[in-house]
Amino acid sequence: MNLPRHIKLGAAAAGAGLFGILFGWVLFPALLKSQLKKEMSLSKKTDTRGLWEKVPFALNFKIYMFNYTNPAEIQKGAIPIVKEVGPYHFDEWKEKVEVEDHEEDDTITYKKKDAFYFRPDLSGPGLTGDELIITPHLLIIPVTTLVHRDKPAMLNMIGKAFNGLFNNPEDVFMRVKVMDLLFKGTMINCDHKDFAPKALCTGMKKESVSGLVLEANNQFRFSIFGGRNATVDTHVVTVKRGIQNVMDVGKVVAMDGKTEQDVWTGHCNQFEGTDGTIFPPFVSANEKIESFSGDLCRTFKLWYEKKSSYKGIKTNRYISNIGDLANNDELRCLCDAPDACPPKGFMDLYKCTKAPLYASLPHFLDCDPKYLKDIVGLNPDVNEHGIELDFEPISGTPLTAKQRVQFNIILLKTDKMELFKNLPGTMAPLFWIEESLVLPNSFIKMLKNMLFLPKRVVGVIRWVLVSIGVVGIIATCVKHYKERIVQYALSPASATVTKVNPEENNNNQPKDISVIGEPQPPPKVDM
Repeated sequence: MNLPRHIKLGAAAAGAGLFGILFGWVLFPALLKSQLKKEMSLSKKTDTRGLWEKVPFALNFKIYMFNYTNPAEIQKGAIPIVKEVGPYHFDEWKEKVEVEDHEEDDTITYKKKDAFYFRPDLSGPGLTGDELIITPHLLIIPVTTLVHRDKPAMLNMIGKAFNGLFNNPEDVFMRVKVMDLLFKGTMINCDHKDFAPKALCTGMKKESVSGLVLEANNQFRFSIFGGRNATVDTHVVTVKRGIQNVMDVGKVVAMDGKTEQDVWTGHCNQFEGTDGTIFPPFVSANEKIESFSGDLCRTFKLWYEKKSSYKGIKTNRYISNIGDLANNDELRCLCDAPDACPPKGFMDLYKCTKAPLYASLPHFLDCDPKYLKDIVGLNPDVNEHGIELDFEPISGTPLTAKQRVQFNIILLKTDKMELFKNLPGTMAPLFWIEESLVLPNSFIKMLKNMLFLPKRVVGVIRWVLVSIGVVGIIATCVKHYKERIVQYALSPASATVTKVNPEENNNNQPKDISVIGEPQPPPKVDM
């Protein structure tokens, strides 16, 4: 069939438009989704696997200490006055070691290894780590609290042990250099012949108290983070690789071979969410993001707050908090007992860490206001102290993240020990940390090239093709319509002859004869 040229061009334009619609809105999204499913899994063939095993850039790890300015008054029952000192900025390098794949259940096991490097140039003005601070004693108070809780009859002996180990302390505070407390360690002399200090040191050694390292000559070195710096963690974590189902990528399924914790009760013992270093793609705003924290033995749920952006990339902002354990059915199983929940905004860490500490957001943000009144010097600010993560929703990549937590201890009041009988019994902040991620420009560029550049190119192409289709169809219709009009006008049936009566022409001038249609022989006019 020999079609007119404009019909052929119109058909081609319509085909281009249809292809633009199918490819731009149907085929390309499906291809992109399929490719992302492959790339976002923890298969050995993907770049994601390498980035997940060893993060090629440092995270920001900031520590803020609280210096107590009125220890003598606190010892007599006064409200504590604190001054924040910080940040102490560290580069945190994270990697996973002893990595093993398990094809049979699409899982991978690993151990964590984190290394911290102090950056005085990025720390608070003039901070070197040699600053002397006064803080609640991180051995005297915890040990007394645990003995008071479990074996109160031994409090008298514990008091004698403290007198021997810490030279008859006058209060429950320690004067220590910041870097010694955090990483280097402060020394405890356990080379005693007296029964009480010797028994306490033996007990601490037997219980493997967190932060204590046995040195030569029966000396102990105590620090908060020194034991985990550049040290392989003892726990074996098992997560899904996401090869079979990318939505499971990074999901924690076991720790140390156990598919559930034995810390809490009920569903709080279950592993929910990813390990916090990778998240599944295609997360919509109405979905919660879950991340399991091994340090706190619990899952944190993050919920959508608002649309955001980072360096030209559209993101979704998610936020989280500690929660109100007493009034949240989902979180109540994190309480020490159903009728013994901590105040709003606090979490008792004893069952998890075996230390009588409480976690909260910094400066008691989102906590029961009563506790904020019991401390002078705290100023909660949601922008400075909240938990927030900005996710690119298609790839599930966190472009920025700020995870913050504060550790606190109760200044125990008891008449059974002289050092503790006048303390205010308030919740006392120790320090807070911020672990933050800001994706470097090189990775932003890589993400744009991998994800957004193809989308933009295809977006332009699909609209060009659709425009060609629309314009081509319109032009074809117009052309076809014009030709039909011309064909109709020039057909014999459309010819019209006008007869002129010469008698009506007084000037004997020939009248114009209007002819429409094919040229006809001159008509005969009766004279």
